[in-house]
Amino acid sequence: MDAPGIPYTAGTAPPRIEVPPGAVDCHFHVYDSAATVAPGGRPHAAATIEDHSRLLARLGVARRVLVQPSTYGFDNALHLATLDRLGPSARMVAVVPPDAPLDGMRAMAARGVVGARANLVQGIPLSVADVAPLARRVAEVGWHLQVFATADTIAAMAEVWRAAPCPIVFDHFAQLPLRDPQAHPAWRVVTGLMAEGRGWVKLSSPYSLDQRNATAVRDLARALVAAAPSRCVWGTNWPHPNAETLPDDAALLDALGDWAPDAVTAIMADNPAHLYGFTG
Repeated sequence: MDAPGIPYTAGTAPPRIEVPPGAVDCHFHVYDSAATVAPGGRPHAAATIEDHSRLLARLGVARRVLVQPSTYGFDNALHLATLDRLGPSARMVAVVPPDAPLDGMRAMAARGVVGARANLVQGIPLSVADVAPLARRVAEVGWHLQVFATADTIAAMAEVWRAAPCPIVFDHFAQLPLRDPQAHPAWRVVTGLMAEGRGWVKLSSPYSLDQRNATAVRDLARALVAAAPSRCVWGTNWPHPNAETLPDDAALLDALGDWAPDAVTAIMADNPAHLYGFTG
């Protein structure tokens, strides 16, 4: 069924591929224009959970993972309140400092928080120096560490990732180069962690690698899936805060069928069930 009028997405038709039961959108945000923007953060117009629910209905996706954006810094209140409303069909990745109180983190875990994110591209509110102590902190509560970083930063921090006592989830194709990604030193770091069962990559935000041609990510996506199909997950990145032109989310989902024709169920349902703890 078409779903006209959904903000921050182009198109109205459902995806062409068969979406598996238990499919998960592993990366999206909500925004509230009344919420306080952190110092240095980029404001965003309202993007509601009701609108995201309409998008998921259009896509045929059952579950989702809220990701705290750098816009709100360490103030997770908006996303936690949204998580409480969604119940067991949702999980969340928060943003916390390396010295966050363990009791507070455990309280968030009880509500469905399963990881912490460090946005090293914008460097708000965490920096490269925070990563190692943050990884140790999240390991104490059984979380993973989600990282948004350039390929050069990933390569430069290779020993930090390898020493981390928690799983590492790399955002947005690990920002690997579209041309000869295997030649970049970050390729060995990322795929090495995946092969060891300690790393994951989100197949999300392809336009962050080429704003004029989101389909240019095809060869990179196929290479990552070929390297470790059981360590890839997929997400919309709705409401697409880093897109210059709003994409059609159904087309992004259909692209997964091209990148990974034999692994759609694994990437959309089985892998995120394992990473985020979805059951049933």
